[in-house]
Amino acid sequence: MKNLKNYLVVAVAISGFQLANAQDNSDTNIASHILNVDVPEVALLDIFDANTNTEAAAILFDMSEATVTGINSEAGLYAFQALSYTDLYLNYTSVVASAANTDGYDLSRKINVQFETGSTFPGNLDLRITPEAPLLITDGGTVDSGGTVVSGGVALGKTVPVGTDALLVDSIESVYTGDENQGVKLTYTLEQNGNFAAYNAGSYQSTLIYTLTDL
Repeated sequence: MKNLKNYLVVAVAISGFQLANAQDNSDTNIASHILNVDVPEVALLDIFDANTNTEAAAILFDMSEATVTGINSEAGLYAFQALSYTDLYLNYTSVVASAANTDGYDLSRKINVQFETGSTFPGNLDLRITPEAPLLITDGGTVDSGGTVVSGGVALGKTVPVGTDALLVDSIESVYTGDENQGVKLTYTLEQNGNFAAYNAGSYQSTLIYTLTDL
């Protein structure tokens, strides 16, 4: 019985050695294995204010300042264009699918803007938001993937009522604009739209919401 056990041990050892040799003998000068890369969709957006070097916060249009500048100091005149706010930048990152891979993924995105429901704004007045073509960092995207801005911008207030989205940037694909003074530059101006009789004194507060969303 002892000899049989020893024989079995030797037999197993020889079999293992032969198996190892068989595996080694199958090697060539080429080796391979599978590498999987999972790329999720991305949609990130913020607003940088170059005037304060921070993300955008409260912005004030004080119409009394228009008088101080002399624009509205003449009786019988009232010029809304006396005030504007510029050097705001929409920074965004977007990762979408290619046209050949539409399996549940977005192919392009857009940026909408609105006055949030509950906002207040003077009567017969519009806030004109004028975007400039996206400024992208090197290799952050192409002219096409950065998106196309709406010509002339959008007018929130009388034209596009509170709580209603307006398209600002269209056809965004895979892109990252860069931070701070990159992306879509915005300028805010005020425009009269309708009879001045509906424009009343008071303090008004509106919240602007920008949304990077799928088409």
